[in-house]
Amino acid sequence: MNPPKIRSFFLLSYAISWLFLGSFVLFWHTSMNQTLTWWSIIFLPGAYGPTIAALILAGRNGGWSAIRNLLSRLVLWRVKLRWYAFALLTPPAIVAAAILISGFRVDAVQGLNVVPGLAIAPLAFLIALPFGPLGEELGWRGYAQPKLMETNGLWKTSLILGLVWTFWHFPMFWFPGAAIPSFLSPSPFSIGLYSAQITAEACLLTFLFTKTRGSALLAILYHASFNSAENILFRMVPEPTEVQELQIYVVNIILSWILAATLLTIASRSPSNNRVVANTI
Repeated sequence: MNPPKIRSFFLLSYAISWLFLGSFVLFWHTSMNQTLTWWSIIFLPGAYGPTIAALILAGRNGGWSAIRNLLSRLVLWRVKLRWYAFALLTPPAIVAAAILISGFRVDAVQGLNVVPGLAIAPLAFLIALPFGPLGEELGWRGYAQPKLMETNGLWKTSLILGLVWTFWHFPMFWFPGAAIPSFLSPSPFSIGLYSAQITAEACLLTFLFTKTRGSALLAILYHASFNSAENILFRMVPEPTEVQELQIYVVNIILSWILAATLLTIASRSPSNNRVVANTI
């Protein structure tokens, strides 16, 4: 791997996204009076910064063949069924476990009603797709991950991507719920928690990526499940207080790290995981 190429990708992703998303947050706090309007769609390219950057750099460095190879990750669907289950069910399973382990568990069990959550699940998943998964994963996992893995192990690759992924969201720290949970305001504490969560998710996505021959499609499904899991699960239980939400959030992060550390450690013991993914693009 040529290090300047991956640095160029990170810088271009940040430049595109921060230009649009930073402008959006600024207007949202000023002329938009913290409301969404129809013309907010002009800022949507910001959510696609990593994908746009990946396509630009793939075309510049390898022409149309490199672009086709990159896009082929989106249709890499022939993987074992268990990896679809992993992608779709792991995030809500972690949220459910966090609810049951936290101090909210008594209220959650007593007021449990699965029907509203199941009813909204398909819509919540579809709404999540264009605002994160489709805009990011072809860049983070499809372009950056294989290049990082050419010279780095699974752990280092995941930690780099986790850190870059965290602060790519920087402008959205000031838009409630878009990155940092809406019950927290931007601060070193909340940003630290968010970074811990996103880095754990990067580790889990690395594991999934190695098991699916570098499928961006499965990464997109996982990302969409991650983005929609709380909306679905919280429809099934009474509304938690802010203190309870923080407890659930912290437990969620801890559980994510336990699972990520376990799976990535196992995956790291197989050298073929690095080689297979690195050679697919």
